[in-house]
Amino acid sequence: MSKKLVSLFLALLMICSMVNVTAENNTITVTDMFDREITIEGPVTRVIAMEPSDCEILYALGCGDALVGRGKYCDYPAAVLEVPAVQAGQELNLEEILALNSQVVIMADMAQTKEQVTLLEQNGVKVIVTDGNNIEEVYENIRLLGKIMGKEAEAEAVITDMQKTFADVAAKSEKTEKTIYFEVMPLEWGLWSAGANTFMHELAEICGMKNAFADIEGWQQVSQEQVIERNPDYIVLVTGMGETAVDEVMGRAGWENITAIKNGTVYNADSYAMTRPAPRLAEAVVNLYNFLNGVTE
Repeated sequence: MSKKLVSLFLALLMICSMVNVTAENNTITVTDMFDREITIEGPVTRVIAMEPSDCEILYALGCGDALVGRGKYCDYPAAVLEVPAVQAGQELNLEEILALNSQVVIMADMAQTKEQVTLLEQNGVKVIVTDGNNIEEVYENIRLLGKIMGKEAEAEAVITDMQKTFADVAAKSEKTEKTIYFEVMPLEWGLWSAGANTFMHELAEICGMKNAFADIEGWQQVSQEQVIERNPDYIVLVTGMGETAVDEVMGRAGWENITAIKNGTVYNADSYAMTRPAPRLAEAVVNLYNFLNGVTE
């Protein structure tokens, strides 16, 4: 073989090697919160996020421009309202999603079904499922979305900021036996509260308090009798029922002897910041600490 042919052969090998490396670098493989391994051809520049928490995470990572669609309840930050909305939950509309020609659809375990995920995948849509019950799982979600969007360093920075806020609040919070009752669903719809293995439970602990329903797992329905019996020192409302929420709770028949009612320690929290598994949980814990300690900004 002549020197010219050898040089040409080596050059072709180098080109093929570069093509293979580029292809490998553009392939993203992740394991989602359904423990499903998904391979995506990157870079990801067109994405639909069905859940408000995932929209918030994407904006925190600096990926708002990649959103081509959002679930209809996604409302933060304000810029997301400019993104086309699609039906979410049980009303999921396959045609709406396919029309947006996204590379990836991000869906939440709580809001969507496995059947819906399967239907989308059968129609050629890559689906990433998220799930954030506790703070550690929120971190996992942030890392997951950071990886598919090529924003892994930004994801770690967001997590570090959250961890610092949690650590700062914990450091200045005194441990106490006082209890918090989180009202997640209002009385008219059937009371629900947050138990162990939830980020609300952890926010109470960060603030040095105990969760009045630490003996239940996850989010569960509770009764008025249980709330009255547990006699919480604080009531935190995350029901999204507006300005009248505190007055409604303060005036409930049979609740007048609850310590929180007698002391007027009922807090109408920013329900979106405190209920969404997203970076604003750090904001929520600061506001909760301020309420518990009478701090006014």
